Formats: sequence, structure tokens, C-alpha cells
Amino acid sequence: MTDPSLVEPGIIEPDSIRWKMSPIDKHGWLLMLAMLVVGTTIITVVGLAIVEWWDTGSAGEAEADLNRWLEDNRTPRLTSFAEVVSNAGDTLSKVIAGVVLIPVFLWMFRRWHEYALIVGGLALEVCIFGLSSELVGRSRPPVEQLDGAPTNSFPSGHIAAATVYYAGLALVFILRTRRPGARSVGISIGVVGIVLTTWARLYEGMHYLTDSLAAIILGLVVLAVMWRVIHRTLPDAESPEAHDRAVGHRSESAPSVAA
Repeated sequence: MTDPSLVEPGIIEPDSIRWKMSPIDKHGWLLMLAMLVVGTTIITVVGLAIVEWWDTGSAGEAEADLNRWLEDNRTPRLTSFAEVVSNAGDTLSKVIAGVVLIPVFLWMFRRWHEYALIVGGLALEVCIFGLSSELVGRSRPPVEQLDGAPTNSFPSGHIAAATVYYAGLALVFILRTRRPGARSVGISIGVVGIVLTTWARLYEGMHYLTDSLAAIILGLVVLAVMWRVIHRTLPDAESPEAHDRAVGHRSESAPSVAA
């Protein structure tokens, strides 16, 4: 619960107010719309260029060789592990994770901002990925696919979603705690989650390396935009300046001790 002594304008909002604060204002929605339009356009143009020039040249053939090498080195144990990692990044898993995050984040932060950062980022990523994938229409790698998907190869929806989700969790850990250990855990979750998901989708023959790199960049940019969106509506208490004011307030309120 919030310390009543710190409930002052510009310092810390009481919990009853923080619960009611909308994490996205009108300008935030416009920023998300702009990201949808610009992001879809850029990803589509890059994807069409890859299909037109990259895939038809030696670079495209070398990229396909990586998928063939992974196919040649498949083992039952690695295949089972890749399936587990890949399933953790599918739509159903992300929906379940989103539901789980509601009570956890509301209990931890007493507001919707951190939840909106990740879930809003996932929604924005899905829209950009779905539109651009349909427009680009890149075929899957020339190997046996170990998973099924109704979309095309570029960009990877699994990897883009994993980037938003895992990097989003890492961002929350980094920005919402001063404990080095907790920050290290957050960074580890972000890096390991993205790397493993990328490996799994390449291993299963579902994507080229360029599909994966584009998806990671897309996920990170979407997350940056969503951070900007929710940061607009955060109370002043979240800024470093407000924290300094709160610390100063507590120092001034504390009784002085004579030497």
C-alpha cells in the first residue's frame, strides 16, 4: 500500500487513483495507429525486396543452406525441445500468459500500465505481422516443416511475439526494481526467451534467418513505441525527478538528531 505521508501532488498517487488511470490516452492511440501504418509499410517493402532480389541470388541460397543444415542435424531430443519452445510462443500460450499477467501486474503495481505495455504490444505486433505477411507472401524454407502455420514465412509471428513478450518482461524488471539480482533475472528472461524461440523456429524449418531478424527488430520497435505510449500517462512519481522529490520530502519530514 502507498505510504499516506507521500500522497502529495507530483509525488505519489494513492492506489485508489492509480487503479483508475487509463494507460493509453488519445495521443497514445494515435501513436499506435501511426506505428501500425508505418511499421506495416516498412516491413512489407523490406519483405518484397527480399523476395525479389535476396531469394533469387546467392545470398538467398546460402540462407536456405542454413535451414538444410539444421534439418540434417535434427535429433529426436532436439525436436522435442524445439516443439516445447515453439508451443510456448504460439497464440494460445500468449493468451494464457496475458490472462495470468492481469492479477500479477495489478497486485505488483496497482495499475494497468505494465500490462498494457506487453498486451498492447502483442496486439500491435500481431496486426503488423499479419498484414505484412499476407502482402509479402514469402514461401517457407525448402525443408520439411515440423510445425504448421496458416501464414507465410516473412516475418516470423512467433519470434516477433516472443520478442515483445520476453523483452517486455525484461523491461518491467529493469525499470521497476533497483535490485541488481532482479534486473539480471529480467535481462536473462528476455535474452534467453528470444534466442530459444528464434532457434526453435529455424530448427523446425518454419522460417529463414531474415524472417527471424526482421521479427526481432519489429518486436523491439513495437515495444519501444508501447513504452512511449504508456509513459505519457504514468504519474509524475515514476520519473527520476519525482523520486528525488519524494526522497527529499521524507528527509525533510524526518526529525533531526542533534550531534
